[in-house]
Amino acid sequence: MSVRVRALEAADAPLLWDYLRLSIFVRPGDPPTPADLVYRPEIACYVADRGGYGDDGMLAVDDATGADMGAAWLRLWPGMETGDGFVDRSTPELAIAVRPAHRGRGIGACLLNTLLDRASQRHRAVSLSVSLENPAVALYQRHGFRAIAESSGTLVMRCTFAR
Repeated sequence: MSVRVRALEAADAPLLWDYLRLSIFVRPGDPPTPADLVYRPEIACYVADRGGYGDDGMLAVDDATGADMGAAWLRLWPGMETGDGFVDRSTPELAIAVRPAHRGRGIGACLLNTLLDRASQRHRAVSLSVSLENPAVALYQRHGFRAIAESSGTLVMRCTFAR
């Protein structure tokens, strides 16, 4: 399987709602996240009205079939709205998800590498929020993210770029 990572396009917007649902950590054995959960304002803000200043994103696609396999995107919070991993108005927050059938194949790492490389050209840092139980914590640590806050079983992590 050959994976191609490309920039998100306006036509990809509907996919992000599904990836937003997939980005919510579900403990093994628990039921999947209900599809309508992503429309709650505190979650929808990660996708709604995406495409403003500071927003960026990547999509992983199977070269042979054209099927999407994962997405990673950044939101910059210029107004009153913020996400769970909010650090400050100049630090975009990362959201990332890989379809379950494609997890464990390095697709998340590939998306993260590409998006962080792009982000390092425009920003001083990137933040995220992740459940302490989520195995992705190790992936984020390998990519330079460090915990800066912990609350109710959730970490806020930040990756600061060398300049």
